[in-house]
Order: sequence, then C-alpha cells, then structure tokens
Amino acid sequence: MDFLLQDLRYALRKLRAAPAFTLAAVATLAIGIGATTAIFSTVNATLLRPLPYPHAENLIALRTRYTDGRVTTGLIAGVEVTRLNEAAGGAIDRVAVFSNSPLDATLLRENAPPLKASIHFVGDGFFDVFDMPMTIGRAFTRDEQTPLANGQGPGANNGPLPVVVLSHHAWTNWFGSDPQIVGKTIRFAEINARAIGVASRDMDMPHDTDFWANARTPPQDVGHAFSAVLRLRPGMSMDRLRGEMAAVMTGLARDFPMSDEGREFVAEPLVNSIVGDLRPVLLVVFASTALLLLLACVNVTNLLLGRGAARAREVAVRTAIGASHGRIIRQLMTESFVVTFLGAVAGLGFAYSGVRMLQTLGASKLPRLQSIPFDAHVLEFAGLVLLASGVMLGVAPSLRLARTDLKTLMNESGRSTSGGRGTIRMMGVMTVAEVALALMLVAGAGWLIESFQQLRRTDPGFVTTGRLMVDVSPNPQSVRGPDQTLAWTQNLFDRLRTLPGVTAVGSTLSFPLRGQLDGSVFFQFQGDGFDPAHPNGARLRLVSPGFFAAMGVPIASGRDFSNDDRRTTNLVAIVNREFARRYLRSKDPLHTALAFGYPNIDTKNFRTIVGVVGDIRYRSIAEDPEPSCYVPQGQFPFPRQTVVIATALGDPTSLAPAIRNEITRIEPQLAFEVNSVSSFVASTLTRQQLGMTLMLIFGATALVLAAVGIYGVIAYAATQRLGEIATRLALGASPTQVFWLMMRRGQGLAVIGVLIGLAAAYAGGRSVSSLVYGVHASDPIVLLSATGVVVLITWVATALPASRAARVDPILALRGE
Repeated sequence: MDFLLQDLRYALRKLRAAPAFTLAAVATLAIGIGATTAIFSTVNATLLRPLPYPHAENLIALRTRYTDGRVTTGLIAGVEVTRLNEAAGGAIDRVAVFSNSPLDATLLRENAPPLKASIHFVGDGFFDVFDMPMTIGRAFTRDEQTPLANGQGPGANNGPLPVVVLSHHAWTNWFGSDPQIVGKTIRFAEINARAIGVASRDMDMPHDTDFWANARTPPQDVGHAFSAVLRLRPGMSMDRLRGEMAAVMTGLARDFPMSDEGREFVAEPLVNSIVGDLRPVLLVVFASTALLLLLACVNVTNLLLGRGAARAREVAVRTAIGASHGRIIRQLMTESFVVTFLGAVAGLGFAYSGVRMLQTLGASKLPRLQSIPFDAHVLEFAGLVLLASGVMLGVAPSLRLARTDLKTLMNESGRSTSGGRGTIRMMGVMTVAEVALALMLVAGAGWLIESFQQLRRTDPGFVTTGRLMVDVSPNPQSVRGPDQTLAWTQNLFDRLRTLPGVTAVGSTLSFPLRGQLDGSVFFQFQGDGFDPAHPNGARLRLVSPGFFAAMGVPIASGRDFSNDDRRTTNLVAIVNREFARRYLRSKDPLHTALAFGYPNIDTKNFRTIVGVVGDIRYRSIAEDPEPSCYVPQGQFPFPRQTVVIATALGDPTSLAPAIRNEITRIEPQLAFEVNSVSSFVASTLTRQQLGMTLMLIFGATALVLAAVGIYGVIAYAATQRLGEIATRLALGASPTQVFWLMMRRGQGLAVIGVLIGLAAAYAGGRSVSSLVYGVHASDPIVLLSATGVVVLITWVATALPASRAARVDPILALRGE
C-alpha cells in the first residue's frame, strides 16, 4: 500500500508538471469514454433495462403470419386466444388481447376545455397477464366484458363503455389524483363511463394509453383484429413455447381451414416488440462508439509513447539504481490509470450532457427513451470501460520502456540513435490502427447517411407537402346511422372546401404510416373459381371521395370515387398498381369485378373495379406496398376518420386556425389536433435521423483523433531526426526534398491504415446490411468517399509537421548537436 501511494503521488506530480499532455490525454479519453457511456445508457434504457412488470422476461408479444407470404394483418383472432388459453399449463401461463389501434375519444371536464384521450380495448385477464396491482380500485371482471361484433376490431367499436380503468397519468393530471375517483362517472363526448380503478404508475401497455375499456370477442371469432401478450410460465423455454403453439395452430388449421390453414404463431420478447426497428440502429451506433473508444485509447497510447521516449533517461536512472522491470511497469501503469480515471470522470459528465442532447434531438419520442437513467448498470459499465482503457493505455508504453536494456534507454534521449526508432515503429503501428478505425467510422457514418437519404428519397406514394391532417368524428349521440354520418362528413367537407387556398379534401379510416393495420380479406374475381388452399388476399382500405386527390395519389386508369357511389348504387372498388400487377396481369382491371370477405367471401356482392391508383406505403417507408382494395365511404360508412386537406398556400399550417374554427362549429365538444403531413412523415424517420446524426458526430470525432495521432507521429519522428534533417539541408538538400522525405513516412502509414480500414469496413458493412435499410457493404460511393476524406485529413496532418521540418535552420540545429 505504501508503494501504491508513493506511485500515485509521483504520477500526480508528473502529470501536473506536463499540463499540455495531461489535458490532451484526458480530453481525448473523455470523448471516447463519454460517448460510449452515453450510448450504452440508451441501450440499457431500451434493450437491457427490464420492463416494469414482475418477471417481465416472461412476457411475450404474439402475432401470426402465413408461411407462404400471403397478405395478413399479422394480428390475433379471438379463437386463437381461446385455444392458447385452453392449452395453458405447459409453457403457457395466460394470454390476453388488446386493440391494435386506440379509440380517440374526447374527454369532457367541468369548466375546462375538452381533451383528446386514448382508449384501448382489452380482453379478459389483460391486467392479470402483466401482474401489476391497481393503485386503487380493481380490474375488469368477466361479466363486465362487452361483446364485439364478429370479425370487427375493437378500435372500430362505438358502443357503450360501461366501465373503464384510468391510467395513472390520466388520474394524476386530469383528475388531480382524486382518491374517490372509483365509482365516479367519466364523461366522454361519445358516452359516459364509470371508473372502477386506477392502474399502477408503471402500467404503460399499450404505450400512452389514457383509459382501458373492456372488450370481448366471441370464443369462435376468426377475425384477426387484436394484438396479444402471452405470459410464459417460469422456467419454460421459447423452444417449448413454439412447439406448443405449433400444436395449437395445427388444431386451428383443421377446424378453421379458411383462416388458419398455413398460418403460424410468431413470438418474440415483449421488449423487442416495443422497441421495434430502433434496436438495430442502437446496436450499430453502440458498436461505433466502441470503435471510437478504441481510437481514443490508441491516440492516448501514442501520446504516452512519445512522452515515454522523452522520459527514457529518467527510467534509465531508476533502472541503474536498482529499480526492477516490475517496479517500472507498475509506476507507468499507475500513471496510465490516473489519466484514465480523470478521463472517465470527465467522460461521465460528457455522457450525461450527451444523453440530454440525445433527448433534444428527438430520442425522448422514441420507445423507452422518455427517460434515460444513469443507474447502477451504467456506472458498472463505466467502471469496466475505465479498467479496460487503463490496461490498454499502460501496456504498450510500460513494456516498451521496462523491457529495454540500460544502454538503449540512455540512447533514447539522444539525437540520432537507433533506440528512438523502436518507439517510432510502435507509434507507427498505433497510427495505422487509428487511420483504419477512422475509416471504419467514417464509412459507417456514410452508410447511415445513405440509408437515411434513401428513406427520404423513397416515394411514400403520396404528396407530403402542402397537406394537413386532422382526426375527427361526429358525436354518436346526435349523428346516428350511416346516412347521417355521410351527411355530417359531406357538410364538413363543404365547409373546408370554402376556405381560401384549399384545393382538395378527403378522408380515410386509417392514415398511411401510422401503424394502424387495415383488415385483410380474401377475394375472388367474377367468373373465376376459388381455391381455398391458396386464396388471394389483399388489404381492405376505406376512403372517401376526394381522398386520392387530397393525398396527391395518381389515378393510373379509370376514375375516382364520387358522391354517387352509395349503398343504393352499383358496388364499386379501386385497386392499387401492386394489386393489378400481382393479380390482374391477364385481365383488364376496368372490366373486372371482385367479391371479398373473411374468412368467407361474400359472392352475392361483386364490386366493379372502376379505377387503378398508385401504390401507397402504409406499414412504413422502408416496406414495399401491399396489394390493396379501396372501397368508398358511401358504401362502407366509417364515422371516425382522418381528414386530409390539400392547400396551395406556401405554409399549410397557416390554414390550421381556420380549419379549427370550421370543425368546432360542427362539433363544439370535439378535441382534435391539426398537423402537417410533412412533419408527420418526417417523425416516422426520427430513429434513422438520430442514428445518422450520432454517426456523423462519431465520424467527425474519429477524423480529428486520427489527424492528431498522425500529426504527433510525424512531429515526433521529425524531432528524433532533427540532426539528420539539418545535415541533409547543410549538404545541399532542398526544403522540398526534406518535405517529401517526411511525407513519405506519414503517407506510407496512411496507405496501410486505409487498406486495413477498407477491409474491416467492408466486413462490418456486410454484418449490418441486414439490419439497416439500404446498406450495401460494397457501395463504391460510401467506400470511396470515406477513403477520400480520411486520405485528405491524414495528408494535412502529415504536411504540417513535414513543412515545419523542411523549414529548419541547419546552423541552429547543428549548433544544438
């Protein structure tokens, strides 16, 4: 302990005596450790931190799919949940469902403006699956479940809500944490409901739910309209779960061949389902921060090597008076750990600031990143990084000095000895590693930039500029039945069309890119037979006349829907190009009729295809359009809708106040928001933009660190060869010749580093190409651009010390010798 304290005091004295070195080393490490810790904290918050439910590792998200790739919602049917719960006892503990899309209701309050509230319908035993105790009150009982129509999703239900459970944030923010809330009436514009409980503070499933309402589908319902969560029994494996679910699906396929033949259950941990495509972005960025940390350590190692060479005489004297190699190594390692500790402390402050910056860049809007705690896991990670960095920093300089004989150590401080060449060689190796790492990071930034730009360039199938969107719904107490609903919608459209600058108005039940999965149906063409083993499938989407014009979706052939397309007229449909490409290659779409349904097709009602429209990407911009069949609102009324307003005004948001006024005149108690379509579409790319921004920062930092590293190597080499340079100049060598002599050294290291970096970047690109949209490891633009940037930076970093060496005064230099 005495020796350790002595080494520590001596290390602090030496670092205090070299403030420039200490500041450079600590700042470099702070960047590397801080960035790595900041990104780890986000990875910890999203992927590693358990969900706030008891035994959250046993919560599994369920969906379904057809094994042959047929179109399906991917959701769960009531009969599937029934069969899974009947099979409980093995790997399955319990399964519960909830609505895939929320019901946007208007909450009415005394002496306060109405509020937009999100209501999710949940099935029997929903709160039991999550095993979260209520804050006050209770959950639903089986008798309180409200049956829904066969095959109808709960989000489309406008029936009564006899009882509701409040979320903790709704209870706190809207009802002042009223302890007597249980039993009170909650007034919605749609219907009144009775509060029976308040959920736990941590209950947030689905995310941002304000109220939970009861719902139940008939046990034999085959309509796939629900999301589902399964609780795995303790100690059971996913393999066993998949085996049991496969057996359940086999029975379903036998009993319900039209809906479940060829279908399979897909299970994944609930946390993965919540995080979604944020997971690969975070993993790529986290791997990049590890490279940045390694680059920072290599950079500081170079600083320590250069400083160690300057201290060679000190080490030689200590060795001469009896210090062992182990004693020397321990002293130098102590200094390395002190530098690393200071860098880690500064890095933690940098990491905390970086996390706050991430949230301002939009991370707070992403799943599980509303708060990013600096908990024990983050501090443990920072401690491991400190330990690993300290070892990496101390090994090379310590072994370089401690294992060299006394004569060489004494010569290290000379001008023209061979001993310094060993240090230069080792620093050269480190510089090659810096250039290679910098190239990998710059290439990674290039790939994410290219991926983001490809997503932005991808045509979503509709025009995003000059459009506004607003969710509206008539009051069901005053507007009843399909005829009144259509009249209410037409009145709203007529009012909006009179506003200055409005060019088109339309609406749809589900807006693209919102994650609201429309229903999928089977269909057959009139005159064709039906193959139950391989039925044709498509998305069924409900729109109003004028929707395609308001969205800027081109009509490839035929016509748009009109107000004359009603239930009393000929049934019509419009299909998209993907539908025509896949199913109508040998048919004229405008002379074809189809019938649809699920699981059985309604062959009594064939619809004439009157138009073909462009493809719209509904699920995400990164996913190809699916075959879609559109039907008009006049023949398939839907009261709750998203209205789209196209305007010729330069700033569409300037029209928002007028839109609010018109809607309020029709529905005074409706809570709604008017948003621009362009800002909504941009928000769907927040995670990709965040990843790109971070990689740009890391790539720029890597270039700076690499430039500093190669500058230091060439400057150190020039100092070691000062006598040789002065002699060359004295004997007639020109400054230009000396300049290129030093440049060859730096450029040689850069070339080796670039070659290694290209190979490593290509390998890294192949590993992430399946995770990130549009990444191709062999993309010549990215690789050549990254190479060009790194070569340019290394050239500048080499040219500065080489130019200084070429300007040396030989007389003064030789006089020093």
